[in-house]
Amino acid sequence: MRYNSQTKILLMLAAISLLAACNKKSDLEAFTEQSTLAVTDFSLKADTKNPGLDSAYFAIDLDHGVIYNPDSLRPGTPINKIIPSISFSSDVESAVIKMEGGTTRTGEVNYKETATDSIDFTGSVTLTLTHGEYQRTYRLKVNVHQQYADSLYWNEAARVQLPSRLPDPRSQKTVALADTTAVALILENDGSYTLSTSRRLFENIWDKKEITIPFTPRLETLAAAGSDLYMLDSTGSLFKGDLEGNWQSTGQIWQSIIGAYLNSAIGLRSVNGRTLFAQYPLTNLIEKEIPSDFPVSGYSDFVTLTNKWTLSPVAFFMGGVTADGTLSPATWAFDGAEWIRLNDGDIPALEQASLIPYYYYRSTTSGKIDEFRVWMLLGGRKADNSINRTVYISLDNGVHWQAGSSLLQLPDIIPDMWGCNNIVASSPKSSNISDNWKIRYRRNSRARLPYEINGDIIRWQCPYIYLIGGTDSEGNLCNSIWRGVLSRLTFVPII
Repeated sequence: MRYNSQTKILLMLAAISLLAACNKKSDLEAFTEQSTLAVTDFSLKADTKNPGLDSAYFAIDLDHGVIYNPDSLRPGTPINKIIPSISFSSDVESAVIKMEGGTTRTGEVNYKETATDSIDFTGSVTLTLTHGEYQRTYRLKVNVHQQYADSLYWNEAARVQLPSRLPDPRSQKTVALADTTAVALILENDGSYTLSTSRRLFENIWDKKEITIPFTPRLETLAAAGSDLYMLDSTGSLFKGDLEGNWQSTGQIWQSIIGAYLNSAIGLRSVNGRTLFAQYPLTNLIEKEIPSDFPVSGYSDFVTLTNKWTLSPVAFFMGGVTADGTLSPATWAFDGAEWIRLNDGDIPALEQASLIPYYYYRSTTSGKIDEFRVWMLLGGRKADNSINRTVYISLDNGVHWQAGSSLLQLPDIIPDMWGCNNIVASSPKSSNISDNWKIRYRRNSRARLPYEINGDIIRWQCPYIYLIGGTDSEGNLCNSIWRGVLSRLTFVPII
């Protein structure tokens, strides 16, 4: 449709008239009054007998009339006698806090007259501001975690047995194929082999089938690279396989497999009495002789990480056994071409420790929660044959290590074990946030995990750690899969 000049002018005049009608005096007054009744800041006052109150950040959702702390207080925090600090316009005539259903106190408090009075937040609490004929009521919510946010929680009820076809398997090795499929190769008690796969570890759903392996495998050397499996036989021949149980020789003789780097297997091979770094298929690796202190077996998991500071991914392992039989306390890194010794001595020398890429969080003095991608290292056998139970973490990709906090340490329910495989796999979680738990912006904060919102339902992927198999202090196979998670990751995301 085309408009002439006269029509355009008439439309403009109509729009101006409509705007004027909308801006009549009563509407402007109402808008001004609502601004006057806005809460501009909310916090809790410090209490030496109840630490942590003053560091809690509170979101003020003016659209829905709710004030709450998105990142809950520590478990067990008493909230029945807390003094709030509330800021609003000096034009507000009354500010009444009403308590209902509390464990200690009910009734009303006039905040403008008794701002130092304690409030019982265990029940329903509201704040009503009044100016003239206008009122605004807010719901006040002080949330407390049911468990410590930064504790590594292992659910004993979630422990399951290895995905074998028969009871009492002899040995196993589990790897992650293309980061989405768990693949377990199991030697059964009758000498047969089972190949079990799962894309739903949380539900413990596995596809199990008996396979025939046309060679005598060294089960502990199994590795997954892209969509391929690699493994050595008893003579050191390197075989390539798939999920159908098909294996073919690569024609190479290796001493050990360290792990996978992108779509290739990484290991060591012997040539004329010299031990060289090896890669199959060979891409950019510089095939040179290994240093005398480079481990030849007993490595931890070989973890590949990518970040914006490196041109190519970097892969790492920790510990292992050197050619002279001593245990290594070092962390070694591979950039696709060469190896470097990254760290030495921050943690004890260990054989077959479990190296796990995961998440960690720290609070800053401003109340911001910083997220870190970290390595966790647990288990492993020490030089005196005792089993390591300390969980170590590295915040800088293996350059430095430190013992994790007490909240990260293994509970007594998990037995001593070494050579335990691990997989980090996400499981979908969802929650209803219709109870005014949405804010458009939170200062000094980052969302800890990606999420999506559809209406009042928020969904996110929660990463769980699975510890699979392992060997106990008596040398027996641990017929268990343990599931653990950093508690914070199970909480509804802060948005």
